[in-house]
Amino acid sequence: MSFHTFVEHVRNPYFRGEVNNTTDFAKMLNELSDENLVKRAQQHVTNLLTAQRELFSIKMYAALEEYLNNDIFLLLSLVADALHNMPQNLTNSNKEELKVELLRFYQLKELILNYISEFTENKNVKIVFEGL
Repeated sequence: MSFHTFVEHVRNPYFRGEVNNTTDFAKMLNELSDENLVKRAQQHVTNLLTAQRELFSIKMYAALEEYLNNDIFLLLSLVADALHNMPQNLTNSNKEELKVELLRFYQLKELILNYISEFTENKNVKIVFEGL
């Protein structure tokens, strides 16, 4: 994987900030109750922190050794960026903003999984991101 490929296929589409409200993700989010919307957001934040913790464990080191200094950190940094507003939206009553943040997260996750499938030689990296 090259940094240029990552920028073209994942970072730039994500940073454009476009939200596609016609996707299956958007439809699914609109069907959730406020309580389930909050629970889902909380779970994604927890999953990110778990993935970051696991990345540094001995178990993950063997599977991701060649990625520890580059691609996986770029991908995790974008996931962290996508989730950074969720705690604020979890504590206030603005569920519409939470839906937008979750939708952006799902669209980013889809970009990342497509990128990994297309450009990554080591498919073990995909395991980390499927769990987010």
